[in-house]
Amino acid sequence: MGLWQDVRFACRLLVKDPWFTGVATLALALGLGVCTAVFTFVNAALIRGLPFDDPDRIVSLGSMDARGRNLGISRDDFRDWNEGSKSFSGLAIFLGAPMNISEDAVAAEQVQGTYGSANLFQLIGQKPVMGRDFAPNDDRPEGEPVVIISNGIWKSRYGGDPNILGRVIRVNSLPCTIIPVVGPDMKFPFHKQILL
Repeated sequence: MGLWQDVRFACRLLVKDPWFTGVATLALALGLGVCTAVFTFVNAALIRGLPFDDPDRIVSLGSMDARGRNLGISRDDFRDWNEGSKSFSGLAIFLGAPMNISEDAVAAEQVQGTYGSANLFQLIGQKPVMGRDFAPNDDRPEGEPVVIISNGIWKSRYGGDPNILGRVIRVNSLPCTIIPVVGPDMKFPFHKQILL
């Protein structure tokens, strides 16, 4: 009987004060939205796991200042760490950045991209669904600029064209050859759309 009286009282209060009803509804909607977002992240990162071979063996290294701010890593630091490392099977480096892609036949578009070392996908055990992975020569300054595109860009921008490999596009005005397309499940690093 007490529960029924509480429900009737709550209903009368909600009808009596529309401002309170609006605020309560908004708070419930925001709470549900936050819970959904947190669950989506936890499900993707922890429950289903990362789409890598041996994800429990992957670590992230970085550097911070005295206040705990991320400083990033220079190429020279990365080279020193890579040459002096005896505890890791390999090290890769990547940096996310917005990138502009353009061609003569298709309108320019800004996408989220990543600059990465040639061994990045080999270390996490991922292979492209079409084409080849980066090669060691692709890391050299004199090497021909090449780019890996996501499955989403391949389908949305290029209509899933099976002849996409070898096509030259401009990434931040630099002509780059498309060498592979990654699988639809490959969302690393951080849901980026191209890897240069």
